Amino acid sequence: MSDMIDARMTATHAANAFQKANQARFKEEVIAVGAPYVIADAVTPHEIFHALDIPVISLPWYSAIIAAKQLSPYYFGLMDRLGYHDGLPRYGSLPFMTTLDGDPERAPYGGLPRPLMILERLRGDFGQKIGEQWARAFGGVPLVALDSSSQIELGSPWFERNQRDWETLYEPHRLDFQVEQIKGIVALAEGLSHQALDPGKLRRVMTLVNKVGEQVDRAKRIIGGTRPVPVSLPDQLTNVMAATWNRGGQWAVDHMTAYCDELEQRVEKGYAICPNEKTRLLWINNGLWFNTAFYRAFEERYGAVFVWSMYSNFLSDGYRKYFDDGGDPLRALAARHISMNEQLHLPGWMAEWIVQQARDYQADGAVMLVPIGDRMSSFGTKICQLALERAGIPTLALTASMVDSRLWDNDAMMARVGQFIEERLQA
Repeated sequence: MSDMIDARMTATHAANAFQKANQARFKEEVIAVGAPYVIADAVTPHEIFHALDIPVISLPWYSAIIAAKQLSPYYFGLMDRLGYHDGLPRYGSLPFMTTLDGDPERAPYGGLPRPLMILERLRGDFGQKIGEQWARAFGGVPLVALDSSSQIELGSPWFERNQRDWETLYEPHRLDFQVEQIKGIVALAEGLSHQALDPGKLRRVMTLVNKVGEQVDRAKRIIGGTRPVPVSLPDQLTNVMAATWNRGGQWAVDHMTAYCDELEQRVEKGYAICPNEKTRLLWINNGLWFNTAFYRAFEERYGAVFVWSMYSNFLSDGYRKYFDDGGDPLRALAARHISMNEQLHLPGWMAEWIVQQARDYQADGAVMLVPIGDRMSSFGTKICQLALERAGIPTLALTASMVDSRLWDNDAMMARVGQFIEERLQA
């Protein structure tokens, strides 16, 4: 009899249903009627548009959906046929290819129509050039690129300071610059959508994000403190990511509260997704979106369970920014996004945070995806691997793409992780 339990959480079904309803509404209101929407990078202030009731399509989310629907081989094949070189970032170029293909019957959810604007973060020349060509492919929509000035001092540990001491941590001169850029985005959005941003509504959106982050932190404490683990990593991803992309609304708070309640019920009943749990693993860097079943592939044979990815609780540790009643929500919003990329992907801050996650989730080892093509997601991987090893967490690096399934040899990757578990974690 298998030791692996496959039952999904009730919350997972609810998250999927909510996302499907959102997609249906997007088709009805945006694709069919032409209502405005925005394409935005993940590390940009979506909260502006949430407060304006303008839908946001997150670029990496759409890229992940394309990969999950097993469409990436077609679109990357198209990219090759059109003469684009294979060094382009995978995340950013995949949604761009759906526009160049121009087939709404093939693209997820009917494809992406002309947006109000494209909002991105300056993280590399390739991404900026893709954004420029994509904006032209839509017929000349505004492309806004947020810049983030360099940190003078890397205050450590950032995850213990950034929720309330963010003014000092992120440095006033950087926040001043970021606030002015956000004001420019607000002015552009107001002009294009013919509506004014309500400061009170933005404040409510920001407060709701803090509240959902508190529930994500609650989930972290439940999962990290319970052996064997009561929830699979794919279920974690479905629930937390649905809340992340809808973080400015009451639904996200209510959903994550229900998710945590269900986790606690599972713990009380002694429910375990892998009763034979022997080894706990972290998954570091972006998700393997075309093959999330990989996260559960080592439970039956090895009792090895993936318990964490960077999506598990960054909504708690990275997004929450508390401000008092007289505080400026725009400044708190600037603090929320100003160093997000550095905290997730770059040396120093990435490494110290993930070492702490290994401790909080009682991890025995880690598997690290070193992305092909997406250079900005690769900068901190080696230093992070060294930091984990020095902290006593054996770490395996897998070079692969999170969305290009053509570059993935499942049998070979299964063998590598299996060997890693046998030789370094269970010897």
